[in-house]
Order: sequence, then structure tokens, then C-alpha cells
Amino acid sequence: MSRHTRPLKTALVACAIGVPAAAALAGCGGGLSADAVAKVDGTEITKAAYDKAEKFILVQASQQATQGSLFKEAQPKLISFKPPYTDCTAAVKKSVPKAQQKQATPAALKQVCESYAQQIKPGAVGSLLQQQIVKEEAEKEKISVSDKDVDKQYQQALTQYIGGKQNLAKFKQVSGLGEDVLRDQVRTQLLVQKLQEKVTKDASKVSDADVKAFYEKNKSTYTQPETREGHIVLTKTEAQAEKAKKAVEDGQSFASVAKRYSIDSTTKKNGGKLTFQKGQQEAALEKAAFAAKKGDVAGPIKTESGYYVVQIDKITPSKTVPFDQVKAVLKQQLQQTKPQEAWSKWGERITKEWKAKTECRDGYNDVELCGNQPKKDTTAAQPAAQ
Repeated sequence: MSRHTRPLKTALVACAIGVPAAAALAGCGGGLSADAVAKVDGTEITKAAYDKAEKFILVQASQQATQGSLFKEAQPKLISFKPPYTDCTAAVKKSVPKAQQKQATPAALKQVCESYAQQIKPGAVGSLLQQQIVKEEAEKEKISVSDKDVDKQYQQALTQYIGGKQNLAKFKQVSGLGEDVLRDQVRTQLLVQKLQEKVTKDASKVSDADVKAFYEKNKSTYTQPETREGHIVLTKTEAQAEKAKKAVEDGQSFASVAKRYSIDSTTKKNGGKLTFQKGQQEAALEKAAFAAKKGDVAGPIKTESGYYVVQIDKITPSKTVPFDQVKAVLKQQLQQTKPQEAWSKWGERITKEWKAKTECRDGYNDVELCGNQPKKDTTAAQPAAQ
């Protein structure tokens, strides 16, 4: 299918110079009618629907930028998130706590506002696509939500979106939207909840075999590694290490030898005592300590820190917690995580399926669900040739 209904050059010019909306829309996307910003498996999302969604996103963004104080104003108005962001930066700065005012530099405020601005169009398009896809999936699964169901959740939604029923009049005033927008949000949320319940219904059923398989796969998590307890002396030179080793072998206590020769202030204070756990000591010292037998005096061992002499006094073998001791905990854990995994996998599959059936108009297509989403350039900038 051609992406342009008229010669390429003409279409690009129309899109660039801002001709009347209907005419421009007709030439800046493929397979869409003049009044559509996207098409989901044959169902078009109109510009009018987008405008409503954008206003709702602007309300949410204005609420966030003002730390939820938008409707507390006597005469509230939506924030403009358009360059040079004067309106937005003033609102954001006003909401910054006094203790953080120094960090609220013009550059920092502008960055915050740019971030909001970049999310408005994708947020509006994305919400419309999600609503349509959820509706389609719910119909496929014979799931529905009644007006009575919406009524039960509506008051909670008013609090979530606009801070309570008392702000409804101000919400209508500043956004130009009606309660139908809020009710649509509730309906979609309830459909999602019911879909999730159906998708995850059987996922929480965990058998003993499931638990055992998980235990075997993650056995290292329930294994306490081998540890060794011993004494060390750290010296600057190999000759000093040889003297320290001989003194220990001649029967002198490790504490006295460490006090005389060691340059390691920490172990020197406690008589040279040290517990060895794999991955916590210098590689050469660790290798020698875990290779030594109980009672052995090993060294000199050359490391970046100096030369070590080490004696192993006690060996505690690795120990795996028996399956029966963790079975109940693991089963409970899987009963919580498996539904989450099932829902996540379902979401990935649905996104992939619907993306292949969704087309968005150029300029509205930087959304994951758009099949024609522009590819991101992830290549790092190359230095200019000298």
C-alpha cells in the first residue's frame, strides 16, 4: 500500500507548511481517512477523539506540574507546554519546595517542561489505542462492564484523576471536557481488571512439581557457600613474610606474630583473625586459603597489597537448605509471581499482535502500539574525521 495518495513531493510540502487540517491529514498518512489519526484493525481513531484525549492528558500533566494544586486555584487554567515553556516553568517553579528552590534553575525547569511536552502527543495517542485494543480483547473474551459497575468506581476515579468530586465543575471549565471522558477511563480500567483476572485465573495454581522445578533451577540461592576461619599476616616484603611464617611454625602465637609483622591494621588488632568467603578477598589470597588444609600455614602469597601468610583453623563446608524447609515459602512465592508473569507475557503477545494491525498517521506514530512507529537511532555519534 502506498504511504501517499498523491505525488511524494506535493504531500511533503503540504505536511510541512501547515495547510488546513483536513487537507493536510489526507496527505500525511497511508490508508487513513482525512479525519483519522490512527486505525486499529479497521477501526479509525478520529482527530476529534484525539483532541479530547489530548485535553485529558493536558489536565493530568498540569496536575503533575503543579503538584496536584491545579484545581485549588480560584481561577484554574491548563498549563501551556509549548516552547519557550514560560507558562510551564513558572508553574513548576511555584510548586517546588523552598528547600529545593536553588536547584530550580531556568535550565532545570525547562528540562522538566520539555519532558512533559514530549509525552503529551504519544500519551494521548497511546491511551486511545489502548482503549480500543482493550475493548476488542474484552469483546473477544466475552467480557463486559455495565454502567452500574462504572458507577461503583466513579467516585474513586474522580479522586484519582481530579482530586475529588468537588473539583468536577473546575475540571469541566478548564478542559472543556465532560464526565464521559472520566467514565471512559473507569470503564477501560475495569475491562483491564477483568481481562487480568481471566488471564491469570489458573496461573496461581502451583503444583508440588512446579515448586520442586523452581527449587532445582535456583538451588544456588538456597546454598550457603563454604567458609573458612583462620589467621593472616600481611607484610611489605617476601622476606618479612618468610620470617613471620617461620615464627608461626616454630610455635609462636599468631597474635604475637601479627602484632610484630603485620601491616594490616584491621586484622592486626584482633590477632590476625579472618573469615574467608569466596569473592571477598584478593584472588591469590583466596585461592591459597581455600586450597589449604586445616592447620596448614601457607605463604608467602604475593598480592597487590603485599605478601600474606595464612593459617586455616576451621572449615565449614557448603550447605544447601533442604527442599522441605523452603517448600512452603517457595509455593507462596510462586503463587504471587506466576500470575504476574502470565499477565506480562499476555501483554507482550497482545502488543505484538495488535501492533501488526495498527497504523498511525505520520506525526502521531511515535507510540509503541503503532505498526509504523519510527525506528529509534541507537547508534552512537561518530567523531568527525580529522
